Amino acid sequence: MPRVIINSGTGPCVGATEEHAIENMRHFLADCKAKNLSFVRIPEQDYEKEYGDGRFAFLVWKNEHCHEIQMPGLLLERVRYMGSQTQNLHNFSRLYVDGSSWFWCYTLLDEESFKIGT
Repeated sequence: MPRVIINSGTGPCVGATEEHAIENMRHFLADCKAKNLSFVRIPEQDYEKEYGDGRFAFLVWKNEHCHEIQMPGLLLERVRYMGSQTQNLHNFSRLYVDGSSWFWCYTLLDEESFKIGT
């Protein structure tokens, strides 16, 4: 019988740390297409606290608009999926952006992400 994987990368991030999540956020903002972004840690919103899944909450903002990011606290090499043919997406954990799960390369915020109404 064939094996079917649904929502790969949404499971718990075993061994996650807040320090890795913070470092991952720095890389995430560097990869984003929008410039001059800031982030702040919001521990009271952690999925880690609520579900014990190893994701840590941050707000990313520009001007008056922000997005909530639940960043896996794993090593960057286990989170930063860029769609390369040398990467197997089944080996990566997803981020949650405003409640929806995505692989890293699909979550990169651009200028449109920070316009009112998005």
